Amino acid sequence: MAWLCGLAIAWSLDSQSAIAAASTNASDAALVARVQTERGFLEWHFKGRKLLAYAFATNQFKPYVRELCSLHGDEVLRDGPEDHLHHHGLMYAIHVNGVNFWEERDQPGHQRHIKLLSQSTSRGGSGLPQASFTELIHWVPHGEHTQADTTPAAFLVERRTLTLTVDEAKEEVALAWHAEFEVGARTNRMTLHGSDYNGLGLRLPVAWDHVARHENSERVPYPASGKPGAVPARWGAVSHTKDGRTIQVALFASPRSQAGTSSIFAMTEPFTYLSATQGLDKAPLEYRAGDRFAIDHLVLVYSTTRTVAQLETRYQSWASELKPNER
Repeated sequence: MAWLCGLAIAWSLDSQSAIAAASTNASDAALVARVQTERGFLEWHFKGRKLLAYAFATNQFKPYVRELCSLHGDEVLRDGPEDHLHHHGLMYAIHVNGVNFWEERDQPGHQRHIKLLSQSTSRGGSGLPQASFTELIHWVPHGEHTQADTTPAAFLVERRTLTLTVDEAKEEVALAWHAEFEVGARTNRMTLHGSDYNGLGLRLPVAWDHVARHENSERVPYPASGKPGAVPARWGAVSHTKDGRTIQVALFASPRSQAGTSSIFAMTEPFTYLSATQGLDKAPLEYRAGDRFAIDHLVLVYSTTRTVAQLETRYQSWASELKPNER
């Protein structure tokens, strides 16, 4: 059953779970955080409504965005459906040195949450409400994720930063996903590989199945169901009409050159799925001890429809904001 976007009644900060009342005043344009590190969850609320829930408990296979909502409260993610229990909302996963971090079976890899390095709510450079956190993650093989210190077992060491920005005028909720990686201590050589759908993926709610409309930056159709579904593209979008309103989700692929070949995978049948991939099924990426690399993605949730041209303009604006040495 999909998680519903509810009302904010409180916020809590750090492992001590200090609780204070959160404002539900419609004039309050600040993002409010609720964090309970010992329970492994973080939430962001805006004007009394939950926009995002992030799950990072250490007994999970991976940290992921469990809930993501439009400004009207429309949930756009589905977590752990019966047909694919390993589909967790919005998640990033690939294969590393033969270890599967995507599917959660047959001794899969674990993205082990180590700690939240920072978290804050503020106003962005444009004055828009913004919230952000940075998390330290160790990518380790099955059986070693329960060690007290997973540093020696880590294939990859990841510093993941998620930043949520609210633009009410454009009816836009923007989630920037920035991840910096370095080769871990386990071995001096890393190969990143995987299926054509591995990358940053999101499962849409059941109401979107069979009826959602798909688009991409290249204006090309996706392959039919049952065939490889990735196409070279900078971004993909999917939309659905609910109660006469259109909800649209756009996913921007990483423009970074070291992130591989940007592709968008779309599942149109029998369910709705969208992922931004690095083309690792065709060209695995090789890294050695001391190497660092990064990926950037942007997920947009609209309470209205954006045209292909408008989404392309938004993509170009976002890509241009990245630092030159980060592209």
